[in-house]
Amino acid sequence: MPEPIIILFAVLAVSALGATGLCHGKTEERPVWIMMFVGYFWLLAFIQLFILAAVYYFQHLK
Repeated sequence: MPEPIIILFAVLAVSALGATGLCHGKTEERPVWIMMFVGYFWLLAFIQLFILAAVYYFQHLK
């Protein structure tokens, strides 16, 4: 499997686990919990993609 696809799956997994962890202790109703999960998921995914893009940029800056 190509390396970029593996990295994207890793970002997906970390974002899903992180969002689940951030929402786990909350006592809100189910629809609110799902909306919070989606928000945390995308926040974590964009942060990771930003970091990966910065690392890629600085590696190829030479």
